[in-house]
Amino acid sequence: MENRKSKHEVIALDLQRTEILALDIATHTGYYSLHGNGMWNFTESKRRNDNKQHKDFRDTVMEFIIRNHIRQVVVEDVNVNNYFTDVRKLSQFHGILFLICDELSLPEPYPINVATLKKWATGNGRADKAMMIQACKNNYRFETADDNTADACHLYHYFIRKFRIN
Repeated sequence: MENRKSKHEVIALDLQRTEILALDIATHTGYYSLHGNGMWNFTESKRRNDNKQHKDFRDTVMEFIIRNHIRQVVVEDVNVNNYFTDVRKLSQFHGILFLICDELSLPEPYPINVATLKKWATGNGRADKAMMIQACKNNYRFETADDNTADACHLYHYFIRKFRIN
């Protein structure tokens, strides 16, 4: 029987760590790559048309990808919780990210389940924000007070470890 690899495994074989961007997508989007990390704030302003938030997200992410020659985006998967508006906003941003990848001829973003990421990072699939931040300090000597950036850091390291990227 033929050993078939998924499209993500095939792509990952050719990737370098410098070509990966991890995103914890939300109104406050955490990002992590070897080119920089932090949190982008896409909060809507009452002084402007509300739909500018989506354009800001698109422009910021696309500019980062182009400037840093990113070839793979890793994202925390959409997590359905009790807050419908959160799920809707997250889904909108994910759709924009798919469009960015299409426009730049990149593979689809690689999704990682939230509970899987938390379990991998802390040993607890229900880890809270403080635990995820502490795991960044313990596992990578990466200091951040922002849980969005911590999640993006874990997404990055999960992906490179899963696909054994040098």
